[in-house]
Amino acid sequence: MISEMRLPAAESKEERKGGQASLRELLGTIKASAFTGYLRTSLTLEGDTSNGVLVFDQGRPTVAFYSFKPSGSNSVEMMYRGERAAEFTLGDSIFPDTSISLMRVSDPNALTSLVEDHRQDRAPDLAELVAHFYRDNLRTEVKEGVSEGGSILELKQAIIKYHRERSLEMAGKRDLRDVEVELEEGESYLVEERTRDFSHGMFVSYLAKGYAGLAISRTNPRMLRRAYKEIDAELIWLTDHESEEERTIPPSLEKIVVVLEEFLERQGKAVILIDDLQYLISSNSFEGALRFIRSLVDRISERPALFLLSIDPASLSAQERSILEREMRLVRER
Repeated sequence: MISEMRLPAAESKEERKGGQASLRELLGTIKASAFTGYLRTSLTLEGDTSNGVLVFDQGRPTVAFYSFKPSGSNSVEMMYRGERAAEFTLGDSIFPDTSISLMRVSDPNALTSLVEDHRQDRAPDLAELVAHFYRDNLRTEVKEGVSEGGSILELKQAIIKYHRERSLEMAGKRDLRDVEVELEEGESYLVEERTRDFSHGMFVSYLAKGYAGLAISRTNPRMLRRAYKEIDAELIWLTDHESEEERTIPPSLEKIVVVLEEFLERQGKAVILIDDLQYLISSNSFEGALRFIRSLVDRISERPALFLLSIDPASLSAQERSILEREMRLVRER
């Protein structure tokens, strides 16, 4: 999900590997130079993948984002913001296998816009958190009897354990049958939510009412079938990845339109779900995605059908949200 965020244009100031000394030096440089931009991390360890972004304004941390996808799963990708995201990004940064990029933003307005879009994720004491992390984990002297490598490994193992336990908790709680929302046929709905569960719950509730369903989802259909609990629907994995087991489609708006038109021609009462507008925007453009949405809204309006489009409102600017809300009826996660 980090890769799908539209971070402001930036130039690479530095690329380096992680480590305690490496991060200590990097944070010193950021503070001394009143750096404006963001630190970006990427780590793959035993199949687990994580990515982090820590944004700085004149050397002061402002917002942070972090995503984690555990090994062996194509569905559970957890997104963190604020203090927790900063903690995990810094934690990854002291692991030697982490790739760290320092990206300088030359246009301060672009950075201001990013921070404003995620103002609800800002933590007033983020600078204090970074200072505490520096003091506790980037010390120049290692405590007696504790090796530097050992302390790094213990920290990383604790972080991974937290992610995996949370992913199992999320998977165990995922019951999509308890969402009941009254929708009108011929209408298209913009579903604002932090996770995709609310839109999928709406989708499942109309499958249970006898509607034919098509979901184009960033979640692997194998995992959706488990959550849907034997309710049938056509499930297509929205991904550039090629799968031998599942039907997939790349984020090509032209190809998606063809699939949707064919589905609507075959069905009577139908419900369509696309659960990741951010991915379509990042792979195309907001203007292209808007033309696609308007076209689909018009098609749905002439049929006994429903269209659900999931979006994390924090991923859009206020102007973009306003444009979409004029095109579709708005439903917010309860």
